[in-house]
Amino acid sequence: MAARAQATLDRPAVGRLALVLAVGTTALAIPFGAVANAPVQLPLLVVALAAFAVVMVCHRRRPFLTRRVVIAASGALMLVAVITPPSSSKDLWAHVMYGRIVTVHHASPYVHAPAEYPSDPTLARMAPAWRHTRSVYGPGFTAVSAAGTAVAGESPLAQRLFFQLLSALAVMLALTLLSRRGADPGALAFVGLNPVVVTVVAGGHNDLLVGVALLAAVLCASDHRPARAGALLAVAVLVKAVAALPLAAVVVWIVARQGWRPGVRAAVVAGAAVLGAYAIAGGRAAIGPLQDASTDRSKASIWGYPVSWLERHVFGSVRTDVAGLTTMAAVAVVIVAAVVVASRLRDVDPAIAAGGAAVVYLLGAAYVLPWYAAWAIPVLALAWRSRLALVAELQAAILVLVYVDRPGVHSALLHDVLGNIATHVVPVLEIAALVALVAASVRRVGLVGAHRGDTATARALA
Repeated sequence: MAARAQATLDRPAVGRLALVLAVGTTALAIPFGAVANAPVQLPLLVVALAAFAVVMVCHRRRPFLTRRVVIAASGALMLVAVITPPSSSKDLWAHVMYGRIVTVHHASPYVHAPAEYPSDPTLARMAPAWRHTRSVYGPGFTAVSAAGTAVAGESPLAQRLFFQLLSALAVMLALTLLSRRGADPGALAFVGLNPVVVTVVAGGHNDLLVGVALLAAVLCASDHRPARAGALLAVAVLVKAVAALPLAAVVVWIVARQGWRPGVRAAVVAGAAVLGAYAIAGGRAAIGPLQDASTDRSKASIWGYPVSWLERHVFGSVRTDVAGLTTMAAVAVVIVAAVVVASRLRDVDPAIAAGGAAVVYLLGAAYVLPWYAAWAIPVLALAWRSRLALVAELQAAILVLVYVDRPGVHSALLHDVLGNIATHVVPVLEIAALVALVAASVRRVGLVGAHRGDTATARALA
């Protein structure tokens, strides 16, 4: 018993040591994003993610974090992420180029591809694979990109800082919203100290804009402000259309918990904003690039190696065409998301319903990249102790690690190991997570139905 008491007393000390290690190794890993530095960045990220896990476990068992410490450490990490030029991903320069198509070339990025402007210096900074691709981002983000590039002018430094600062501000806004809600410091740490989130900021990705908009919408829905929730959900969709899945989850939760009128109000506000923005952006022309991109598949998708294995070993010579695969992926994601959302309609807030819908997409979609986890992490911070938050974080961490391997990695061994893990191991883990998620959701629906009036039982299943 004395040993157990001593271990309990020492746990905060372990947590503080892990906190220093997590912040330090995360900050060190960011500048090593270039392909040539992959053998150095990978172990740093492994240590950072492991230390972050220790911090969260220690705080969960015996709280030691404070809001002041978390916000200060998060601010320091955001500073490191912003001042470091992005090298692991070139998406930021795609944001710049699409904005310049509007402000400099006076055209629509939904109609004209970047390659049509070979004299633009930003084109050379884009990844070659995307130079012939029209924008798949929503009209809201296109407007933000245009405003940013107009202010930044011809300065590459100002251009990149605009998008990296925008992402960092989204993190700090999420921390502010969580603090005002009275969230536990662990919830703030789940966002602000998360190495996955820091890599998103360093890359200047727009996914944190989706995440913070969903968090704000969930908080408004919980406060019985459906119109404002609908407007914020529209903001998320107008950055990336995939946010339509969490949008539907929140609206359904509002209907179930607050009645039809608030639900319809939220849906009408969101729908009017989204349809109006897309109409202004060009209507069907603005949707065209999304349709073109629907056939893409990422290397860690469950629709890659697992499907090809089934085709070879179960169905023989049968081959799945790309259009059919895309349809199957979309249908599967919607069905599983519906099951997960249905199991959370009695929750006191729609955080897990919205986050669950996003996580289902992350696990089951045909094309998912590491920074997409930023859609779910801010809103799941409200339920950071839940199994769903754990699943989201684990998948995000694994994807961040396997995507250290990119074309041009010099170590053949590193390339082979990470490549095989990404294509053969990760999809199997994602399938297992989806099966477990569906099973838990079905079980929860049954138990909640059997104990409809038992609030304690419902909360125990969170």
